[in-house]
Amino acid sequence: MTSKTKLIDHQQVAAIQQINLGYNAEQDRLLFRVGLSDNTELLVWLTSRITQLLWSLLTGEVHLPKADFIQAEMPLQQSVEQFKQEMLAADALQKMDFKTEYQPRPEVRNDGAMLALNAVLIHVENKQPSLELPCLEGVTVRINLNPDLTLAMCNMLQLATKEAGWVMNASIAAPVQSPKAIQMDQKKVLH
Repeated sequence: MTSKTKLIDHQQVAAIQQINLGYNAEQDRLLFRVGLSDNTELLVWLTSRITQLLWSLLTGEVHLPKADFIQAEMPLQQSVEQFKQEMLAADALQKMDFKTEYQPRPEVRNDGAMLALNAVLIHVENKQPSLELPCLEGVTVRINLNPDLTLAMCNMLQLATKEAGWVMNASIAAPVQSPKAIQMDQKKVLH
């Protein structure tokens, strides 16, 4: 699960080596940790609202089995194709390593955890999508997604929200936003 990440103000390119998502009861938030190949890490706090938004954005990108997805009027061929995609996703999840403990990096980018204010999925033709997390601190974290990273994040969202006691509603529609809808006065973009 690697994805290119670039910190514009330092002109560094780093690949994602490890990700972690855990519930912090004291903060009543999830902490998203991204360990990078340059031995730094990104820390982003996710509220319940942002977590719901992430869930709806990311599950639209992968084909996870959904108990409430069965539709009587769905054509047979479409149902078969959906089932095949769900089986591929389930197989990919089985091959991922969720047992290795997250290794904190010695240096945290931006001097600590940032609070995500929004989550936006960016699609550019002929490229894999990227996830942008504009943060309260004036920084936008951008992560280029590949299918494995997206699946891993969905799995971690399920586990962390279960621990938090939050209910993920798959039927919540993500608000449609263009990249221009993000505040343009952001100080930095991490991607």
